Amino acid sequence: MKTVYAMYAVLMMSLSATLQAADIGDSYNVLCEKMKSCALKSIGEADLTPDVRAMVMASLEGACVAIQQQVSNVAATHPLHGAASACMDSMTTLSCEELENSSDEKTPECARYEKMAEAYQ
Repeated sequence: MKTVYAMYAVLMMSLSATLQAADIGDSYNVLCEKMKSCALKSIGEADLTPDVRAMVMASLEGACVAIQQQVSNVAATHPLHGAASACMDSMTTLSCEELENSSDEKTPECARYEKMAEAYQ
């Protein structure tokens, strides 16, 4: 259960600059599906009641919808657009274990995005 929330936190941090556009939306969708798959794998190994499992699934869907709404409005011409999309794309190549621990290490693309976002603000 802790793993599920840790993955949410990682996803939220990766989108902290509220960037949006079509390919960011595509990148986000792929990443969200990957994170849901990893969370399902993780909770599948846990001894959860059907009610708790349903609650976790609803939380996963809710988090993805909330983030999707956050990333649906920024133009492709935004200066951080490409770096944000590349960060999310790079996160989709990580294993579930790497995603769960990704707060410790960033992909090179996410490190680049974070550096650009800091300079942009």
